[in-house]
Amino acid sequence: MTRIDLSDPAAIRREGAAWPWRIAFLVFATLLLIATHWPASEPSGNNVLSPDKLVHFLCFGGFTFLLWMTRWFRRFWVVALYSTAFTVLDEISQGFFSAHRDTSGADIAAGLLGVFAASAWMTTFQPADNFVTRQQEKQVIWVVDELLARPANWFLLAGAFVVPMLVVFLPLYILGWKTLGISVGNITLTLGILVGLAALGVVLRRILPDYLRRIETDRPCFECGVDLSDLELDADGSGHCGACGYPVHRSQWVRLPAPRIPLATILQADGALGLVCFAGYVLLAMCAAPLLLLANGHPGLASSIFYCGTFIAGALVWQWFRVLRNEIVEEGDRRCVRCRCDLTTVGVAGGLGVCPECGVNFARLHELVDDEGLGSPEPATHA
Repeated sequence: MTRIDLSDPAAIRREGAAWPWRIAFLVFATLLLIATHWPASEPSGNNVLSPDKLVHFLCFGGFTFLLWMTRWFRRFWVVALYSTAFTVLDEISQGFFSAHRDTSGADIAAGLLGVFAASAWMTTFQPADNFVTRQQEKQVIWVVDELLARPANWFLLAGAFVVPMLVVFLPLYILGWKTLGISVGNITLTLGILVGLAALGVVLRRILPDYLRRIETDRPCFECGVDLSDLELDADGSGHCGACGYPVHRSQWVRLPAPRIPLATILQADGALGLVCFAGYVLLAMCAAPLLLLANGHPGLASSIFYCGTFIAGALVWQWFRVLRNEIVEEGDRRCVRCRCDLTTVGVAGGLGVCPECGVNFARLHELVDDEGLGSPEPATHA
């Protein structure tokens, strides 16, 4: 468990930002326990299958992610270990305490696949080494913390996802079951999730601009949250937060462009051998294994393995992108991250400049701030 230094404003802010996630985790874990131990109906002999294994995958993956976001633990493997134990014990206990429920190895496997998928993404949340990139990432963290600090936004975002998802999933599932007599639970649930995510994206596009404008006007310290709009920066656009002492730079309050890296370049980040290994993994985890399970009458596990393979492949690609992005941004004050124009002779004002070729902003830090930034403590969110 993490310990909080009450004399550190940054630690106090991180603790406050974690509480909404802790409440969400406790509510989710309670509902999950109730759902998995609620007495099941007596077997009816109906051959139409529900997306039970896929639901196990999503629920225990969600459990792992929410436990990570509580910031109770510093290391991702500890979160993965607790989630693994919870998944196994939850399923075993159903055979002892729930009527018409038995311990299922397939359910345990589906749940553990969810834990593995969430754990793969947790490994990609480590802070960037480059100060500019790290501050840009903290922009996102600050927006998420501020957005979810309001309970109303939790209900808004949950409703934006859940309602469209159920509206699509339930009618199609019931139609296939009652009318056509076929099992389409995994397909309809996947379709419902995609529609729910699309609806969630629409809602976020409407509410996020207000929070992004606050960054420009309030100029918050991303460590302790103090308003730095009155802070006087030096000629290089650098300074220090008066509350927590963390180094700041003018570039952290503007949205700098991200480099556009072709997918082919990302996939070759580890060289030819890495690309071959990745292709082999995709064929095995996302094609061969699901098809083999599907042919042997295990559509639920097949969908869970396909989902797990997709999540882990996405985490690998994202991590490769972050590595390549950091390499490009590292020289972003000398070469434009977008058009690769030479910026060494381009002047800056207050630490920010504009590429003469493509017109995007770039940041230029003096060495003192960069060194201090690299040596400063990181939030427990990613520790």
